[in-house]
Amino acid sequence: MSVRKTQFVNDEYYHVFNRGVDKRVIFKSKDQQYFFFRRLRDLNDIDSSIATKTIRNKIKLPDTGKARREKLVSIVAYCLLPNHYHLLLKQEVDNGISRFMQRLGTSYTVFFNKQEKRTGSLFQGKFKAKHLDGDFALPTVSAYVNLNHKHHKIDPQKKLVKSSIFEYFGKELGESICDQDEINKIIQEADGLDEYKKYLKQASIVFAGNKNVLLDQSDFEF
Repeated sequence: MSVRKTQFVNDEYYHVFNRGVDKRVIFKSKDQQYFFFRRLRDLNDIDSSIATKTIRNKIKLPDTGKARREKLVSIVAYCLLPNHYHLLLKQEVDNGISRFMQRLGTSYTVFFNKQEKRTGSLFQGKFKAKHLDGDFALPTVSAYVNLNHKHHKIDPQKKLVKSSIFEYFGKELGESICDQDEINKIIQEADGLDEYKKYLKQASIVFAGNKNVLLDQSDFEF
């Protein structure tokens, strides 16, 4: 069994990502994408019995998501694209990220395979993870995740894209799953919402010109 290079530490931030095996599409419909999105919230609980029942579709958590829960991770940002996803996570408890991602991958693979009448792995091996380190790392990676569809020149009007960018600006009309305190922390580090907006505009130009700007050569291209 291979040992993961990145060791997860509580209260630290990680850029987590993966794609479909053989670069296959993992979200073929809004229904599939929404299932994955809801699982980001539903499976984020220390209580494994709640997670297990949720995976088996035996319970459904309240739509409000306001109830106090002991979370494995804080979700800081996300972007779901046709053949891959990006998450920005903060580990809250020991092994929180590993437990959360194992639940997420298992739950979605079972759901997708049943819908598509297929068997076998859906994702390309273990999820990839990068530890955030350095000055302004949190605003930078949040921008990279929030604008990932721009990095790959994907038009959200033509293809399935779901990003947390609207949660940052209070314009999300549907459910919100990001931790508001973490969003506020990023906005504060960027010297306010207006400055963060300016930074996003500048970053989108840089990222669009170099889609692997935050990925090492050893990482895969999408």
